[in-house]
Order: sequence, then C-alpha cells, then structure tokens
Amino acid sequence: MAQEQARSPEEIREEYGLNERSITDRLRENWAGYVFILPTFLAFTALFYYPIARGVSMTFTDTQLGEPGQFVGLANYQWLLTNDLFVYAFGWTIVFVAGTTFLQLALGLLAALLLNEMKDALKDWMGAVIMSPYFSAPLAGGVIWMWFLDNDFGFVSKLFAIVGVDTPSFLATGFWPFVSLIVAQTWHDYAYSAIIYAAALSSIPKEQYEAAAQSGANRLQRFRDVTVPRLLIPTIVILALRTAWNIAEFDQPFALTGGGPGTRTMLLSILTYRVAFVNNNFARAYTIGMAMVLLSMTAALIYVKAIDQEEDLYV
Repeated sequence: MAQEQARSPEEIREEYGLNERSITDRLRENWAGYVFILPTFLAFTALFYYPIARGVSMTFTDTQLGEPGQFVGLANYQWLLTNDLFVYAFGWTIVFVAGTTFLQLALGLLAALLLNEMKDALKDWMGAVIMSPYFSAPLAGGVIWMWFLDNDFGFVSKLFAIVGVDTPSFLATGFWPFVSLIVAQTWHDYAYSAIIYAAALSSIPKEQYEAAAQSGANRLQRFRDVTVPRLLIPTIVILALRTAWNIAEFDQPFALTGGGPGTRTMLLSILTYRVAFVNNNFARAYTIGMAMVLLSMTAALIYVKAIDQEEDLYV
C-alpha cells in the first residue's frame, strides 16, 4: 500500500493508459476537423475580433473620418464623463431600455397566454397578426409611427380633431416624445417575447394543470403554481437579449424623433451616429459605443447570476 502511494502521478497515468497528449498529438489526430473549422475561425476573427480590437485602440486616439489619429491617452474617456449630453443620453437610454423591455415582457406574455387558449385554426391567424410587427423593418415602423403621431398630418391628430379634442404634441412637447418612443419600440418587438413564451407554455405538460385542478386550484392558482415556475428562466433569457438589443436600438427611434426635439430624446445609439457621421469624430463615437457595451455587459452579468440562482433551486 505504501509503495502504491509513493508512485508519482505520471506513473499512475502510464499504468492506466491516461498519459497526457501534447498539442502536436491532438493536431495530428484531429487535423481534418481543424482544417474545416479554420476558414470560419479566420472569417470570424477578421469580421468580429479585429474590428473590436481596432475600435478599442481607436478610443485612445483622435481618429476622424479620413484622417489618421494620434495617441491622446484617456482624453476621449475624460470627454465622455464630462459631457452633459452624454450623461443625459446615458440616463435616458436606461429609462428607455427599462420601459421597453418590461413592457415587451408583459405584452409578450399576454399574447402567448391568449394564443395558448385558442383553437388551432384561429391560433394560426391570430399568431400571424400578433407577430407581424416584429417582422416589419424597424425603419419602416418608425416612419409609420411618425405618420401616426405627427401633429400636422398624423392619423391621431385628425381623429382628435373629429371629436373636437386638442391633440397632444406626441413628438414635440412635454413627456409625450418619451412615451411615444417607448410605446413604438414596445409595439415593434413585443412579439419576440411572445414567441419564446409561447414555446415555453407549449412545453408544460397538461397533466400538471389537470392535477392542480383536481386538487382544487382555480385558474389563477394554476397559473401561479404551474405556469409561473416554468417561465422564470425564459423570462431571464428574454430580459438579457431584449436589454442588449434595446440598448443598441437605432433605426426606429431615429426615424421617429431623431433624438429630438432638440436633444430631448437623445439615445446613446443616436448620439454615436451623430458624433461619428455628423461631427466626423470616430474615436469619440467608438468611446460612446464602449459605454453601450459596458451597459449591456453589466445587465448580462446580472441576468446570468439570476439564472445561476434559479438553477440552484432545482439541484
């Protein structure tokens, strides 16, 4: 027994055929797989990793459109933290993302519950109607909402005029431009939540609802005890994806308000566009983009931690 304990780890691995293989051995054994994956790896590096690395390095320069940049250290980040418009856009972006994300969750869940209660024939038609906004172009959606809400020629303005009511300036004054952006973005993307929720609801065994009903649970109790637990992880997944996409949302808000009136509805995505293509300052624009990435990563870390805690409940 003492002799067995005195053996080195290398001797034990050799006895049981567990010798570690070198990288050269692995390449020799799996060379065909590496050959097939190499083009994808190179393309992904050229189109994803290199632009990211190039952009990060650009934030330490004063690069402008068509001009080589000089190293300026942390000057762009200092500008970022002391720029009032960026601070305002950062705060409004958080409000915009929170409002649209949670409204998309709520409407998506209601749509999925509605579809789940319908018969198959009607479900197909209603599903197409409910999901149609998500498959429309965001830029077209922004134009439609602008036509819908504009005070001069909008449909809502004409409808209010018929009944003799003054039309609020949905895109110009007060808090209405903020509400308009959140409502328009919610309308366009709530179907994404509905698709995931509908899939989650269809995977719940009917026997669980029948067992709950036989034990005396009403519809609300069955929803709380059977449905809600099965929707927790899909909810976190939707939150993570929709938060990241709403932070980067540009087309529809730009078409609807363009960050206006003035800069009242300026989102980080619109500010990035203006700094890059109006002011021609690509270095500062990418610095704003880094702030957007940091915001997305912070939200993602929170959601991943939530998923880990949720999975621990089932261990």
